[in-house]
Amino acid sequence: MAAGVRTVGRSAADAVYQRIRDGIVDGRFEPGRKLVQEQLAGELGVSRTPIREALTALNREGLVRAVHGSGYVVSDLSDQDIAEVSQVRERLETMALEQACGRLSPLQRVHVEAAIEEMAAADPGDAALQFELNRRFHQALIAPCGNHFLLTLIDQLWDHPVNRRITRSYIHGDEDVTTMVTEHRELLQASLDGDPAKLLGMATEHLRSGYRHALDGTAERSAP
Repeated sequence: MAAGVRTVGRSAADAVYQRIRDGIVDGRFEPGRKLVQEQLAGELGVSRTPIREALTALNREGLVRAVHGSGYVVSDLSDQDIAEVSQVRERLETMALEQACGRLSPLQRVHVEAAIEEMAAADPGDAALQFELNRRFHQALIAPCGNHFLLTLIDQLWDHPVNRRITRSYIHGDEDVTTMVTEHRELLQASLDGDPAKLLGMATEHLRSGYRHALDGTAERSAP
């Protein structure tokens, strides 16, 4: 974080919040790192007040935790975080998939297929890009569901910083991306076949598999 925060059109606290949040989500601020207000203020070119406000907001979201007498440190993902997000996403997304099954228009099918092929061609080590392509696939597959409120909720869940951390944590390289691409192709075919039972069964296992990888990651980090 070398450049100062630009605050045009938003408050300094909002801008600082987004910079620190993004650093936590993309792994530049690793779990356990101490966040020193004076240091952050110097790096971002702001006073301590927006830093303090941003850290308070991040604490409410569970991305950082207050340590008595030591300020804040970056929180690790907990099993409860992963379980709660997994449960909500599974319920919402399978509901949308059931309504969208067999209803992809030719143009919508092109968008789904493009997301799959771009994921296959992209750098498997680029977690940020793979996250966006994964998101694009899942959102394109449920686009025909017709329930705009449901689609908005799912979009908000994708944007939630805890979900972003979880989803990015289980994409580690060639093998993970290859598996995801294969499963995405299978999900698309089940939707094109108009087989909701098959689609929902496959989607449920696909989602749970990803979150199991995230749980394995937290177990590895907490191992002595």
